[in-house]
Amino acid sequence: MRPKMGNATATERNPEFQDELTQVYDAMEGSQESETYSERHNINSAAILTVIDDETADAIAEHLTPRIEGKTVVEIGGGIGLLGLHLGYIAKRVYCIEANPMWSWTFAKVLLKHKQKNLSYLFGAADEFVGMIKADVAIFCSHSDIAGLKLIGQQFAPTVIDVYGELIETNPEAFDPLASELRKFA
Repeated sequence: MRPKMGNATATERNPEFQDELTQVYDAMEGSQESETYSERHNINSAAILTVIDDETADAIAEHLTPRIEGKTVVEIGGGIGLLGLHLGYIAKRVYCIEANPMWSWTFAKVLLKHKQKNLSYLFGAADEFVGMIKADVAIFCSHSDIAGLKLIGQQFAPTVIDVYGELIETNPEAFDPLASELRKFA
């Protein structure tokens, strides 16, 4: 396992980090500013973090290792950047793209301490960077706007990986059945 970079398990071992995330959710969820920003930047996915602890990030990085090792990777919807940090130990280059700047302040301290030189964290909608970044692999870890994320991923790389889609497909019993079924419509 790579060194701890973010929190251990956010809800249990690092309540301060969980409190920060809760404050962001409370401040932004349903706010007019957040909705206007999403409309202006054509953001269709929900502002919900899916990778908030080192254990999850490390497990996903290990799952992806055979397909990203030594390659250039674009992570679409990078959230707080934790997965990007873990991918940076494996991939040749990582571009972590996050459209919603509300996550930036919650993870700035960790990025300052642990960000590798081969990792770039970019704020803006992914389509703003099409044509500027060429990658070998595009990945996303989301349960919303799956079709849109796949389409934008294809504009960055010949290989697009829907991480949670793969994990659910290989082990459906490990996931909530209703959430897995609803994901098909996302």
